[in-house]
Amino acid sequence: MAIKRRSHYSPPRHPELDSGSAKIQDRVRNDTKTLINNPSTFRIGFDFDKVFVSYPPIIPDKLIDFLYKGSFAIKKEKSADNFKLKYRIPGLFEQKIRIISHNYIFRPPIKNNIKSLREINKKTKCELYLISSRFGFLKEKTNSWLDKNKMKNDFNGIHFNFNNIQPHIFKERVIIKKGISHYIDDDLDLLVYLSKKLPENTFFWLTDNKKHGYKSLPKNIKIIKSIKELYTKYL
Repeated sequence: MAIKRRSHYSPPRHPELDSGSAKIQDRVRNDTKTLINNPSTFRIGFDFDKVFVSYPPIIPDKLIDFLYKGSFAIKKEKSADNFKLKYRIPGLFEQKIRIISHNYIFRPPIKNNIKSLREINKKTKCELYLISSRFGFLKEKTNSWLDKNKMKNDFNGIHFNFNNIQPHIFKERVIIKKGISHYIDDDLDLLVYLSKKLPENTFFWLTDNKKHGYKSLPKNIKIIKSIKELYTKYL
């Protein structure tokens, strides 16, 4: 799914990217490098859940992470240099439960982050992209949530993983294809994967808890508590 709003700048198009050509991917990465040190042309990507959408208040975050990534999510010690990331695609019964858990009443908006996003939109020339790995069975709930919160016009592009690709692979492809220079996510494991694949980019781990199982984090991962901190410290 990709929804675009009117933009002041058109990023270079690389339709050949999906072919997997290494030369094409290198060319897109070079385009991205020209943006890194130029705030007026930053292209910033945002995850959806836990960035703009709260998790259900009665379900522990660790349980949700376990349902997404299995035992890897709860490993006490991890290495940024040697790990294999894989996400679960739930079966039909679990999908039905997740659809219920994604009703609006269980997924309130994170209002302060939405407010800060709109400040970035209003006061900078950055291009903003929503890049979420939500699977296809949540398409109806996702569109309904965006409509209810009137967020579709807050972004230059909206990209959801409705074709059920592995989330880290999906996000890597979109970041490369759109020339995203900065990306914000609550999933540290996914950011570690991206930071290794895209060392020229800057990634932001959005969290209230700085504890993690890694011996050390890659230098291109920054830690922030809110979108406001991203705006005031890094843009």
